[in-house]
Amino acid sequence: MGAVLSVIWGWFNPSSKVMALKFAEDGDLGPEADVPNPTTGLTLRHRTAMVRTWDLVRPDLKTHGIYFFLRLFREEPQLKTRFKGFMNKTEDQLRENKRLAAHGTTVLTAITSMVDNLDDVGVLVELLQTTGVNHKNRGIPKQDYDLLAPVLLNYLRDNLGSAWTSVADEAWAKALKVIMSVIVSGYDITEPNQS
Repeated sequence: MGAVLSVIWGWFNPSSKVMALKFAEDGDLGPEADVPNPTTGLTLRHRTAMVRTWDLVRPDLKTHGIYFFLRLFREEPQLKTRFKGFMNKTEDQLRENKRLAAHGTTVLTAITSMVDNLDDVGVLVELLQTTGVNHKNRGIPKQDYDLLAPVLLNYLRDNLGSAWTSVADEAWAKALKVIMSVIVSGYDITEPNQS
């Protein structure tokens, strides 16, 4: 746990002021913009690209949530079996399914919370580990997270057009690796933190 926290702390150091730079132009990031964090390899430019790209998803989480899950079920059909209410539904039926819309919105809202808490490591770790605990309690194998991250990355890549730059691609790939490891660490927790 200590190693995970130190990785996250090094990555999301509040002094980086990512949220304050949310709308800064690339040239305005200053001399530290391309200095990689020694632990994660993420630069200020990477973290800023994550915030900017998610700001394109944020206004319509429901639609993006539906289409992300449709893609997830197409690319990783075994994941559809984790949802009893979705198993026997066609893609057309799922596109109009309110339960899928609600779940997709919930998942993308969780990612929004992660992006919004880049400068609060304690909250971020709690969000991610609680996700792991909750999915473990539902019997979801932790290996499913190995399947989820690449589909999310491909979904963002294919749907954000010219806003999806090589910097954004690199940033999200590195970030998802850390995020998924923290979520999976939640599988080793018997009870969520009550502090």
